[in-house]
Amino acid sequence: MASRQIKPGQRAWILTPLHISAGGRARARLPALVGANGLAARIAERLLETDGIRDVNVSADTGSILLFHDPDTPVEDVLQSAQAGLYDLAGVGEQSRPPAKTHAERTDTRRRSGRVRRQASTARMAAGEPISRTGGSGEIEWHTVSVADCLAALGAEPNGLDAASIARRLAEHGLNALQEAGPTPAWKMVADQVVTAPVALLAGSAGIALLTGGLVDALAIATVVAINTVIGYGTERQSENVIRSLMVGAPERIPVIREGRETMADLAAVVPGDILVLRPGTYIAADARLIAERGLFTDESALTGESMPVVKDALAQLKSDTPVADRRNMIFRGTLVTGGSGTAAVVATGGATELGRVQATAGEIATRATPMEQQLQQLGGQLAAASVAACLAVFGVGLLRRMPLVELLKSSVSLGVAAVPEGLPAVATTTLALGIKRMGQQRVAIRKLGAVEALGAIDVLCLDKTGTLTENRMTVTSVIISGDSFSLQDGVLTNGATNLADSADPDLNRLLRMLVLCNESTVEKRGDEIRIEGSPTESALVQVAIDAGLDVAAIRRRYINLETIHRSESRHFMLTVHRGVAGRRQLAVKGSPAAVLDRCRWIRRSGRRRPLRDQDRQTAIRENERLASLGMRVLGIAQASISPEVSPEEAELEWLGLVAMADPIRPEMKSLISELHRAGIATVMITGDQPATARAVARQLDLSGGRPLKILDSTDLKGVDPELLGGLAQETHVFARVTPTHKLEIVQALQNRGRVVGMTGDGINDGPALKAADVGIAMGSGQQDVARSVSDVVIQDDELATVLHAVAQGRTIYSNIRKALHFLLSTNFSEIEVMLAALALGMPQPLSAMQLLWINLVTDIFPGLALAVEPAEPEVLSRPPRDPAEPILTAGHLRLMTGESAVITAGTLSAFTYGLARYGAGARAGTIAFNTLTCAQLLHAFSCRSDEHAAFGIGSKAENRWLTLAAGGALAAQASTLVFPPLRRLLGGTGVSLMDTAVIGAGAVGPLAVNEFLKRRRTKKGRSRQRDPGDPS
Repeated sequence: MASRQIKPGQRAWILTPLHISAGGRARARLPALVGANGLAARIAERLLETDGIRDVNVSADTGSILLFHDPDTPVEDVLQSAQAGLYDLAGVGEQSRPPAKTHAERTDTRRRSGRVRRQASTARMAAGEPISRTGGSGEIEWHTVSVADCLAALGAEPNGLDAASIARRLAEHGLNALQEAGPTPAWKMVADQVVTAPVALLAGSAGIALLTGGLVDALAIATVVAINTVIGYGTERQSENVIRSLMVGAPERIPVIREGRETMADLAAVVPGDILVLRPGTYIAADARLIAERGLFTDESALTGESMPVVKDALAQLKSDTPVADRRNMIFRGTLVTGGSGTAAVVATGGATELGRVQATAGEIATRATPMEQQLQQLGGQLAAASVAACLAVFGVGLLRRMPLVELLKSSVSLGVAAVPEGLPAVATTTLALGIKRMGQQRVAIRKLGAVEALGAIDVLCLDKTGTLTENRMTVTSVIISGDSFSLQDGVLTNGATNLADSADPDLNRLLRMLVLCNESTVEKRGDEIRIEGSPTESALVQVAIDAGLDVAAIRRRYINLETIHRSESRHFMLTVHRGVAGRRQLAVKGSPAAVLDRCRWIRRSGRRRPLRDQDRQTAIRENERLASLGMRVLGIAQASISPEVSPEEAELEWLGLVAMADPIRPEMKSLISELHRAGIATVMITGDQPATARAVARQLDLSGGRPLKILDSTDLKGVDPELLGGLAQETHVFARVTPTHKLEIVQALQNRGRVVGMTGDGINDGPALKAADVGIAMGSGQQDVARSVSDVVIQDDELATVLHAVAQGRTIYSNIRKALHFLLSTNFSEIEVMLAALALGMPQPLSAMQLLWINLVTDIFPGLALAVEPAEPEVLSRPPRDPAEPILTAGHLRLMTGESAVITAGTLSAFTYGLARYGAGARAGTIAFNTLTCAQLLHAFSCRSDEHAAFGIGSKAENRWLTLAAGGALAAQASTLVFPPLRRLLGGTGVSLMDTAVIGAGAVGPLAVNEFLKRRRTKKGRSRQRDPGDPS
């Protein structure tokens, strides 16, 4: 590659290798990519045009680029070519190069190179060579090849691999295992607690205290930091352990065919070329190409979000660009077989599976700090900066006044201690920990402390449909027969006058009997419990017959199954042949209504058979279209009684009616969506289902809040500019047919528009979006661990309504922490003002560093904690979410706190002046100032309960007994400093006279009376205007 002149500002375009695999994967980092969401798509497109690169994953969150390249191409050449492409994109340096290819030329080049690679791969595999070290499917698009070509490419046979081949491939590809996210390291949890600006300032103060001989002061400061760290670490570790305990792993052994016989193999030892045995309930251990199937259905909702069972077809050969959800000749790791049987050849294992790719994407996403974490970090930094400035100012004034250096350093330490609210970390941490404990009692596991508060900041909730809004199980919702319609109402099928279970209609009983016969589900009765095993669709059909009172076992004994003809590409219905009456054969048919109607010549009405007319056909077609438009899966049901000489596939059928099924909406969802809207939280459905199904669910739930419903088919999102996607996401209520990548892009687009996003989910396909969201909420009983492993919140009982309680809890916690901050900062301001005013007025130092620590630890923390557990306001869910950009303390708050602290300072300095006048400079005057300030601050805690209500008497809020206990305990502790000699010596205090006590009382009560008077005056002025109850501005 020709050399280029790289300017200093262009060094961010230098690609740095991070990890290189011998199997065709390389990971590198590009600094220019970090945070540049709009650039990611252009980089990916440019790299895909580079020779040797067949796929690429780009993450703007981490700046990471994952390259999938030809294993035969040296990785150095691949990285060199990638670097050249990135330089071209960035316009780095000067270099002559051939004219750019047109889009058609680039497409043709990629197609030709893809054919060459596939032909080479086929030849190597036929010779017994592996595809790639990772077992990847990137070189051959397996859904595009025939069964024979697939087996040839894998070097496999339907009878399975021999032991030697298995050992060789296992050594080459490695274990069929996914890299699991381990627990957060202890050092990182501890670091998160202590690496903050306030803690750094306290550490500096402790260091200066040590240098000046203040060992006790230094130990006291270190104790504060240690207590906060232990509380935070212990709570977060316990929460993570709870979430990890919910993990359920895949089965350890799965059925395979090896050396011509079926055997059980370790899941981790499955290799490309292994033949999987598929039957109902089988966990699919790896991505595989179907070889043969017999009525095979799989549940892929965890991977694709599609709630309907997927019908598989081994003979299908699909186009190259067929989405994963539509690859009906493939099965994928982490999904389940729900009906039928078959065999499949493994084509990808471990991290090369679709599940592995999703998990890798989730692992590359960086999580954002919660809004309050960001604000507290910002506030801590501001307080630290202000404290340093104040200390420097005091130090400068002291030097000008020629104060002794040691005394000056001690004064600076005292001021530094006074400026930092030592109780703030403990109050915030403990409040959040108590929130986690309360949520745990409601079966909600919270991974991190900040997630509790972040729930209260959510202004848009992205909802996965399958398993979250719906129950993720198929249920018969309508039966149309003889012109009568039974529909599901309050869990019962009824036509308004008669319930289906009570109906004696012979036509209805005949239809239900056909649902039992044309069905491969098994029914087992254990005491009073009936257990149905089979595909979701067939299980639902049997269940509705059982609910109607039919004896399934008796029907099947009477009509013995002789033959089953499954649905196929050319025959869109299933047909079963049974031993009938008087030597005849009974046919039962279910399938596509149009296909079944096309085979029907008769119809039965009120027990009488007559020819099927065009009007009857049109009526059935209209009903089918109506039900399908509501997002239901509709089946046509027919029967026939034929002689043994007649071919079942040529028989003239008798039309019986329609059966419609759907994944039912959870009963509580509609009211929950309404309550979310009332709380100011927008709702967005993100689903892998078809638009018609998604539209039906959204309408039933009123997801748009009474506005016109806007739905976007996510197949149209390919190549959409991130800025445009952000605008679309703001206006769209439903995203249909989404992939895991789409979900991630939608969440990030909303975040880029300043929204605080909550995301719910329970499947593999939700993992990346759950991790990227401000609050990822996993449903706890889902089948997949990926969702739980990356989420912030796990709802263990699957009751989404619990989210609303969590939101209320989060909002209350934020409001209460704001009240605690109001108290802690206003009292700390008073300490700073007392120290600075005394210095400016030439007075002796009123308080020592140890006395300030005592105030901040003993008499501030517990009232602060009591304020943090104030009960929720009645209107907490009637207010809109707060603006995440709004600081936790507004300019109005700061003005208010400054004024209140000035009043407290005036009371304290007045008492100190009395002490100086009566006793002179010394311990007695300091003791009076110390006790006055402490008592004034304790009384101020009651005023901080509300910015509007009075602290005591008429108009006050209901009692907070925890605050009463905290204030009473703190007063008792303060009294002990006057009578307990060891404490008096530690704090440098003395006893006080009755007159001194009266002065202390007046200096404490006076500021409370003044501040309460000012509060009432503000409240009267502000009643006429609507504002945030927590904002005094």
